[in-house]
Order: sequence, then C-alpha cells, then structure tokens
Amino acid sequence: MIASGALSPLAKGDELAAAVRRKFDSYRDKLKQLADWCESEGLADQASRTRAWLQPVAEDRLLIPILPAQIGGESPPDDAAPGVKEWYQKWMTLRRQQAEDLFSLARGAIRQGRAGLALDLALRALHENPDHEALRRIFGYQPYAGEWRTRYEVGRLRAGQIWDDRFGWIPKSQLARFERGERPADPRWISVEEDTRRRRERNIGWTVDTEHFQVWTDHSLEGAALVGKKLETLHELWSRLFVRYYLTEAQVLSLFDARSRSFAPQPVQHKVVVFRTRSEYNEALRSRAPQIEITGGMYVGDSRTAYFFFHESPDGADLEQALDVTTVYHEATHQLFYELGRVAPTAGQRGNFWVIEGAAMYMETLRREGDFLVLGGIDTPRMIAARFRRLQDGFYIPFREFTAMTMQDWQSDPRIGAVYSQAAGITNFLIHHDGGKYREALVQCLLAVYRGTDTPDVLARLTGRSFAGLDEEYLQYLKAMPPLPPMRLESR
Repeated sequence: MIASGALSPLAKGDELAAAVRRKFDSYRDKLKQLADWCESEGLADQASRTRAWLQPVAEDRLLIPILPAQIGGESPPDDAAPGVKEWYQKWMTLRRQQAEDLFSLARGAIRQGRAGLALDLALRALHENPDHEALRRIFGYQPYAGEWRTRYEVGRLRAGQIWDDRFGWIPKSQLARFERGERPADPRWISVEEDTRRRRERNIGWTVDTEHFQVWTDHSLEGAALVGKKLETLHELWSRLFVRYYLTEAQVLSLFDARSRSFAPQPVQHKVVVFRTRSEYNEALRSRAPQIEITGGMYVGDSRTAYFFFHESPDGADLEQALDVTTVYHEATHQLFYELGRVAPTAGQRGNFWVIEGAAMYMETLRREGDFLVLGGIDTPRMIAARFRRLQDGFYIPFREFTAMTMQDWQSDPRIGAVYSQAAGITNFLIHHDGGKYREALVQCLLAVYRGTDTPDVLARLTGRSFAGLDEEYLQYLKAMPPLPPMRLESR
C-alpha cells in the first residue's frame, strides 16, 4: 500500500481537513470580492450582509446551522433596484456552488470513514442552499405543502394537527380555543385552571409526544411541550455527531448515495418524566438513589426513563428559568446511548468510564448563537475548568491510567470534580483537535464501551497514537488556547 501511494487513515484525515480549510478560505475571498463590488455600487446593506454571511471556521466548537422550514426562501421584491437584483444573483450563485463543493467534500469524507465530518459539511452545505434536495434527504426531510418536513411531521400534518411550542401537537382546528385558555374535557371544554386542578388531583398530569420523546409532567402542558422541544433539538445534534454509533457504515454510505433509497431508521420514542417540584422528584426516586438530594436529574436504565424536575421560580418568570437544561441534556444523552445501541451490563465497569461521562458533558454545552446551534467551545465552564486543572493546578491523570478507571473508581475518588473536568477536556480535544481527526475514534470508542468489547488500550488503537503521544498532544492542545480568565476552583 505504501508503494502504491495510499495514505494512512490519519494522513487522509489531515489532507481532508486541509481541503476543507482551503474551500472555506476560497469562499471567504469570493464573498469579500462580492462585498467590495456592492460597496462600489453603493449597496451598503448588501455589502454588510455579504461580509457577515460566512461564519468563521471554528476550531473549538461545532456550528450547526438552523435550517429554514420554508421552501424557496427569500428573494428581492419585484420593485427592487437593478443593482440589488444583480447582487442577489451573484450571491446565490456563490452559495449554490459552495453547497455543491461542500457536498462533494462530504462524500469524500464518508468514503474515508469520517461520518461526523461528512455530516458537518452536509449541514454547512445546506446552510448555503437550504433547498438542496439530496442534502435534505440525508437528514430525513421531504417537501410537503411548501415546507421541508420529516416523515413523522408529515404524518401529523396530514392528520390535521399542528405543532405549537406552548401546547405540542394539537388539532389545528383547536388552536384558537387553546390560545383562549380552554382545554378539551370530553364532551365539553373547560378552563386551564379547572384542567390543572383535575389533572393534579387525579395525578394524571400532561403528556406531550414528539418524534423521539414522550414527556410526562404534573407541572403544565406548556412545561411538557418545552421539555419536548429541547429534547428534540438535542436528539437532532446527537444523531448527527454520533451517527456511526447507531448506524452501520453501509447505512451511512447509503445516506450519501443519490442512486439508492436513503436509509431511514424508524424513530424510537424515549420516555421522560419531569416532576413539578424537587420534593416530588426526591420522594419518587429515593428508593433508587439514596443520595437523591445531590442529583439534578437521572436516567434509570432498567425503566428506560429519564427523570427531571422543575425548580421553583418567581411568579411570572420564564418557564425556561425553572428548567435545568444542562442536566436535561446530560442525562438524556445517557438515555440516547443506552436505548439506541446494544448495551452490555458491564459498560464502563471494566474501565473507560471517562468516555461515557465525557460525551454527556459535551452534549450539555448545547446552546444557540445567532443562526446556529453550538456544541463545545474552549469558553464553556467545564472546558475552562479542564484547562485550569491541567495548566495551573497541575492536576492530570495520564491517559493510560485515566482510561483504566471504572465507574466505581470515579465514584470513590475524592478528586471527582477534577476527574470530571479532565474527561470534559479530553472529549473536547478528541472531537476538535486538528480538524477533528480523532472524532471518529471517539465514536468508535463509545461503541466499544457500551457494547462491552473495549480493552484497556482501545483509545490508543483507534487513534493510532500511543498513550504517551496522546498525553503530549492534549497538553499542547490546551497550551495553544488563549489565556485563561482569572478563576479559583475547589481543591478537589
């Protein structure tokens, strides 16, 4: 293979990462040229929009564009000035070409076993051309009534239902009555207050079904809908980042093969319970976790259910303020890994427990920034703590020892806070370092750990690096970051 000029997987990855950087650099130059042309034509607004269009290629975080549902998007009005129309045509031509180029790079990444990078590139391509049908199909969308919808959504819409962020899926014909504060109670309608009283007296609460979750709460209908929407966003990103955890290589390849019918897995609905108060949560789960008071949420594998609670909030406060969304994302990530794969009862008990918690801590960084959903970042709390522990506190457990730690080792370690910080830092490193060249190794490590097929040296084998080499790379990765803000952490 060496004689024939073939590259090793990591060398291919390095070459691919360089090609991606060149493509974005070239596109940025073209956008700058278009912005300069706009300014020369006196099109100040268009120049500003063009310059702001391309987000920088972030080295420390994933940027996932929020895609418009409407097909066709915006275009200049018929009475727009000729210069504005010309700018729009030039702008759209650049964007469509960039979409095709990124799609080509994505298919190349798939052939090299870089599924995570391929999906990143496909999403960035959709950001440029949201109506690219082949790209939309990869993510499970189909055209329906002038919008891009999933198969699940199309089924709901055809049944006469509509999604509302306050109420979940309800019959479209009933939306006005819901908005007036009425609720159905066959054979009549009652007030929100009466509905709340009845449900709490009978302990039946509210249930909101989404494509991938069934959320029950005794808080409110709005509370169930809020949690359902948050969890759907988490699922959307989790399913892209960890696609090779739950799909085979052949299934992923079929997604990018325009000649074949895309593989579309049937959605699995995960159960979630959100109690109205912490005291209810504590009482319901104390038998499962004697130290329930120190938890903010938990996933229970034998019942295949994630449990959370709403915090007390002042009257009139935003409902989101009463929800610890970081904990929701963390525990629901455990749920997704547990329920969408073949999980061995010994997962994490023979070592490599770091990767189970590391992945959950990474997903808890989910937030929105402008037109993008974001994961990771050197400025997230756990990542700042990881940098501080390693660079200023001098705390570090070498890879060989760290990967050998079991769940029991973690739970009994008096330095557990620092151990968690290191796992968060290592996970960010494996996902983002050098264009994400170790990202697929991380996913395959997760797969091995959850299936119970991992060995003490599984991470070294998957990355193609010795543990000592990973120790040094991780240190240099942290040192290359901007200076840390002033801070102080507990000694543990």
